[in-house]
Amino acid sequence: MDTLCSTAAGLDGIPSWFLRVAAPIFCSPITQLFNLSLSTSTVPRQWKQARIRPVSKVTAPTQHSDFWPISITSVLTRALERMIVHDLIYPALQNPTTSLVFHDQFAFRPSGSTTAARPILTLLHKVTHLLLTNPYVIVIAIDFSKAFNTVRHHTLLDKIAQLDLPDHIHNWLVNFFSGHSHQTKYENAMSAFKLVRPLSTVE
Repeated sequence: MDTLCSTAAGLDGIPSWFLRVAAPIFCSPITQLFNLSLSTSTVPRQWKQARIRPVSKVTAPTQHSDFWPISITSVLTRALERMIVHDLIYPALQNPTTSLVFHDQFAFRPSGSTTAARPILTLLHKVTHLLLTNPYVIVIAIDFSKAFNTVRHHTLLDKIAQLDLPDHIHNWLVNFFSGHSHQTKYENAMSAFKLVRPLSTVE
């Protein structure tokens, strides 16, 4: 906890600086809390509550779609998520089963990125190779609108189930993806949107 970066607090109101400063005192009970959550595959309800902070995508927003919905969960939630991803999921992705193919996926992988050199070199190599036997090459790029907002949880969990993960971690992830709720608050974005929307459940 003493290495937490400065970040916004969730609905529980516990700031990262407080956890960082008080780490020598809170490290033991928080560790016990994390271990209990993982061993029982249970995510506390408060950790599933998020505060959505809309960030304007345009200069003069006039409707809800003019905002990026930035979801801010509890700092404790994000700390545990980060540990699970880096200590368990990333290592499991290094040796996936034959049913999972990641050789052509660059984003959302350990040390991977869509803007890194590897995807660019891969595309360049593929196009150059095809030009050896073809007069031209057509590249079709597709941008899925709001792709991150339409991820099917059951499909994601089916893929996670194929990774070499302990059963209680998989069950923890199943529990994590259910029963979420959020509160949206527009602040100084525009007078028509200065309101607070109550917690709503998201499955």
